[in-house]
Amino acid sequence: MNLKKVILFSLLVAGGTTAFAQNSNLRKAKTGLQEFQKLQGSNIAPEQLAQLGGKDLLSAKEAIDAAITHDKTKDNPETWTVYALIYTSLANLEQSDEAAQTAEEGIQKAKELDSEEKNQENIAIATQQLGQYSFNKGVGSWQEQDFKTAYADFSKALTFLPGDTTLTYYSGLAAIQNEDYPNAIDKYKQLIPQKEFSQHKAITIDLPKLYLSAQDTTSALDYAAKAVAAYPDDNDAAVQNIELNLITGNEEKIINEIESQVAKDADNKTLHYYLGIAYSASGDNDKAIEAYKKAVELDPDYADANKNASATIINGVRDRLNALNEDKTLSNSDYNAQVSALKEEIKQALPYLEKVVQLNPDDIDALRSLKGYYDFHQDEAKSAEINAKIEALQQ
Repeated sequence: MNLKKVILFSLLVAGGTTAFAQNSNLRKAKTGLQEFQKLQGSNIAPEQLAQLGGKDLLSAKEAIDAAITHDKTKDNPETWTVYALIYTSLANLEQSDEAAQTAEEGIQKAKELDSEEKNQENIAIATQQLGQYSFNKGVGSWQEQDFKTAYADFSKALTFLPGDTTLTYYSGLAAIQNEDYPNAIDKYKQLIPQKEFSQHKAITIDLPKLYLSAQDTTSALDYAAKAVAAYPDDNDAAVQNIELNLITGNEEKIINEIESQVAKDADNKTLHYYLGIAYSASGDNDKAIEAYKKAVELDPDYADANKNASATIINGVRDRLNALNEDKTLSNSDYNAQVSALKEEIKQALPYLEKVVQLNPDDIDALRSLKGYYDFHQDEAKSAEINAKIEALQQ
């Protein structure tokens, strides 16, 4: 994420008239601030602004510091509003935490005194500038990869700019980078109702992942379903919902949704693989094998699909062989005939097993399955060959 610092150029709004006469210090402070803001509004580089406008701002600071103690102006809300504006400008110009804290105190005092609300616009500008200061600090912390501090800075900015969607988003991103999932979830949830926000879809789809990282699978499933409802035509939302249901053991529940996605995206090998998992869990091995085969057809080197295809075939044969072995009513001829049929059936697993071993020659589990295949076919030479590979890997 490339975060950029943004400098606000907010000209001082003309203040309302006051029942108190302005002394020279308040006038001088306003004049110095206005001169600084004129220069600021010309969009010059920050270095030039500090060099050319810094003198005016420091002059304004000296004057306003005197004005807040003068009997005629110390209880004037405009005095404290100008005080806040000057110190927020100093904070942003000098990157000064001390000036920012002073500005915050000035804003609070201005609000307390401004009973007639004549300074609201200028107080709002000062507040916005403090939010900008905290945001810029957060950007600096992010760039230094200090994500914990960046989160604190962005969250501080939100106290001045409540509800700002960009700040809320950046706060969530910083929390994610710091693996602070509760705060990341909180920030993302605040953005879910903001459907016009540019990153709304990404947030909606990522929120279930955050819940999963926080080990809250119930909420992860809930928000995954909500993501599909909000973006029914989005493949990422649909696949995520499928994956979460598979992870949490809801295979049968999700079969129809996987089939629906397969109908939309028939060349998506992963969807066929997921469909195989769902059918296998539901006990429909024939459809599971069919789905795995389709995934392999789309990608012959799809290791997981090859492995699951072979395992499903072998497990099905094994279960029927066990049933035969337990059936004491079978004659020898019937038993041998059915075993021969199983040997023919299991042959379809061989190319998938061989592909798994080809893709990962060190996969001991796959080698053991391949050895078991040859043992079942009573191919002693092949069984010994595979066993030698297994023993070599175990040394």
